Amino acid sequence: MVFDNQLVYEREGNVNSKGSYEKQPAWKRIGELSRGSKFERKEIHSAQSIIQRDGETFTIHSIENGDDPLLSGVQTLFEKTFGEEEVDPEEILRSAVEGKTPWGTQEDLKYKVFAVTNSDGEVVSTVAGGHLDLKDADGKSSEETMFMVAYAVTSPVVKKSGLAREAYISALQNTVADARGKEKKLIMSAGECTYTSEIFWNRIGWKRVYQEQGTKEKKVYSEVPYIQAALDFDEKSGLPTEDAGEAPEHLMVDPFDGRMLTKKHIISVVEAFYRWCNRWPREAFENDVAYRRHMRYVDKIFKTFKNFVDSHGEPIMLDGAGRDALRKRGMTVKEHSDADRG
Repeated sequence: MVFDNQLVYEREGNVNSKGSYEKQPAWKRIGELSRGSKFERKEIHSAQSIIQRDGETFTIHSIENGDDPLLSGVQTLFEKTFGEEEVDPEEILRSAVEGKTPWGTQEDLKYKVFAVTNSDGEVVSTVAGGHLDLKDADGKSSEETMFMVAYAVTSPVVKKSGLAREAYISALQNTVADARGKEKKLIMSAGECTYTSEIFWNRIGWKRVYQEQGTKEKKVYSEVPYIQAALDFDEKSGLPTEDAGEAPEHLMVDPFDGRMLTKKHIISVVEAFYRWCNRWPREAFENDVAYRRHMRYVDKIFKTFKNFVDSHGEPIMLDGAGRDALRKRGMTVKEHSDADRG
């Protein structure tokens, strides 16, 4: 399949607009991913499309409403993949799509869900995430944004089919249009991964983040020790619940314009993760003391990460092949091995 970047550029119109091809580097990544697709996409400019391959037909849906019946299929896929006890209840998923928190407050950010159904209407793959502002050094929202992937899941019956890749393409199409509407620039996607899923992410442009240490004679590249903060907190104490704790993960990013990744970008990406996923609003707690204790907990984890990044060399991105190449040249590559549990 051929995805013509020039067609996208012409469709976007004003070259001075933040929505233009020049100003939105995500279009370049969308084009690259689409050219390598195994599928024929009927609507190449739309996040929602019928896709076909070898006589099989699937449909990609961009779910915009919390009452969409397809969310039940997404929830079922999550539960079959991760276990019912490991995922939020369906009502939380539906509220998030509407931009509502479990405490009834409204967020600016709505959970983006892209579901792929087969010819029988069953949800067989999904990508979900959020369009997050990247803040500057003063904590103010900048003109740059990122797409954080929270889940990329495919049913075992269609594993390695390329469906998650297609859902991800749709997610980027939807999010870059969203960025244009906000007069912002979508500069990267990012997320957490396990060592078992890294191969998939490498194939679509994502890499792990490392920083240089050592001397000129003996180079050492250490993976940034990203920690997923707790996701569940006691409303009375403000501390993580007994069954919720920190989880080491591999941080992976994909800057769309091929720029050199900076410390500022890595810090702002993780700050956005914690802001969206781990920081609860005041309404979630029974008292101010619990809320402040909760905020201090997240602040401490973020500060530890920031201090590591600030005290080491400029970050570089490495996939599996890149790490092997450095080792063959006699360099040391230290992995965030705590993330390889299980």
